[in-house]
Amino acid sequence: MKNLIQRFLLSPVHHLMFAIYYVFRLYGNNISNVPFNDFIRPLLISVFAASALYLLFFVLSRSSVKASFITSVVFFMFYFYYDGWNLLPFKKTHAWATNFPIVWVLLTLIIIIWIERSRSTDPGGSFTAGVNLMAFTLLIFPTMQGIQYAVAIRQSYMPQVRHVVDGRALKSPPDIYYIILDAYPRADVLEQYGYDNGGFLQELRDLGFYVAECSQSNYSRTALSLTSSLNMDYLHVLSTEIRPEEDDYFWLYKMLDENAVQASVSNMGYKTFSFASGFLWAEWRDADVFIAPPDGPMTEFETVVVLSSYARILNDLGYINLADIHADRFRTRTRLVLRSFDMLAHEPGPKFVFIHLIVPHAPFAFDENGNPVDPNQYQGNDGYVTQVKFINKFILPELKTLIDKSANPPVIILQGDHGTLERDLQMKILNAYYLPEGTEALYPSISPVNSFRIVFNTYLGTEFPLLDDVSYYSENSKYDLSIFPNTCP
Repeated sequence: MKNLIQRFLLSPVHHLMFAIYYVFRLYGNNISNVPFNDFIRPLLISVFAASALYLLFFVLSRSSVKASFITSVVFFMFYFYYDGWNLLPFKKTHAWATNFPIVWVLLTLIIIIWIERSRSTDPGGSFTAGVNLMAFTLLIFPTMQGIQYAVAIRQSYMPQVRHVVDGRALKSPPDIYYIILDAYPRADVLEQYGYDNGGFLQELRDLGFYVAECSQSNYSRTALSLTSSLNMDYLHVLSTEIRPEEDDYFWLYKMLDENAVQASVSNMGYKTFSFASGFLWAEWRDADVFIAPPDGPMTEFETVVVLSSYARILNDLGYINLADIHADRFRTRTRLVLRSFDMLAHEPGPKFVFIHLIVPHAPFAFDENGNPVDPNQYQGNDGYVTQVKFINKFILPELKTLIDKSANPPVIILQGDHGTLERDLQMKILNAYYLPEGTEALYPSISPVNSFRIVFNTYLGTEFPLLDDVSYYSENSKYDLSIFPNTCP
């Protein structure tokens, strides 16, 4: 064993460990929002590139030690380019922004030339052993992150209160659609932006929807809002982990992943459908049917790798446009959902469909007619209003399709998870319900925490009491919550 460790330490393999570490580090930092499969390709590319460079430098230097050191230096300078830029202690002027990539390359070349011309090839291997040990030690940290995450996600989280409905016999249960339009605000907010949304709301009413004109979200952040609505209770009731001093989303994501609504409808014999939203933690990837578009030329994680490395200059110089690649992925996901309503209406039920559309939230990648635009074309309120016009135009006929073509009249909840990102407006949301059995239980200020209490009571035979509608705002700290009053008349 001792000889094996010694052979490992004296072998020039640190370039491979560094190649793994740089990608693994980024994956570990984003592990809750990156599918494992998205980690594999950049990892293999990194290892392959390190091996190819090592062979090239070995041919040029005729020294495995020098080849390994030069490759490690190249990878360090490549992957830590953006970190180096951020560490500059002085003002980052336009001149520095233009010249820094050149300075970084020159510095890399100077180090490479110094290594190549060095007479010593690390006699005794002490320096190689030290660098190997350093690379191995660095690898331990993302490895531990991965192991801890893999163990943790397999642990069930039992909230203090769990509102899961047991299986029971139901006569002709309706299909249920829960459609989240991310950051869709209330009509009075859009009026402040100079847009009258009354026409859209009236068309919803003409279809049979009840529009809660004074509704507010229960939380100002998507993760908090969805976890609350899908568990039918307030977060501080569900978990003791929701404290102002805490700042970790892990257990919140666990409650969202194991939410009471999904568990209940599954117990009731519903087939669950869900779509990719671009946010792994909010996706029902364990739904009976999970629908996602094929990956484009570059995944979200690969974009992160590029932006964290010297390759970002390709974006800075305009050779690639990562913002447009991101916007195109967003457009593809949005169009896929909007094209699927006819298929969903004809799918045998009962089924529960969870849809999370990142509209009218940024990126503002559509014009009002659904044509692709540069996401930087619209800014601020204009961008918001344009996305509202777009989704209004395209969601209405799809809602009509669900109502007209479903074998059983469906239940539809159309809801914003929060409002716009301005503090005084962030809680005011669109909240509309299509309930074929009648809307007597609904009221103007109903909030998402009561949405499924009413739906389950009406259609699944439960007797959940309605909760007080309270809105909690959080700004810097996720769980530092303060009550946001509802002043709607």
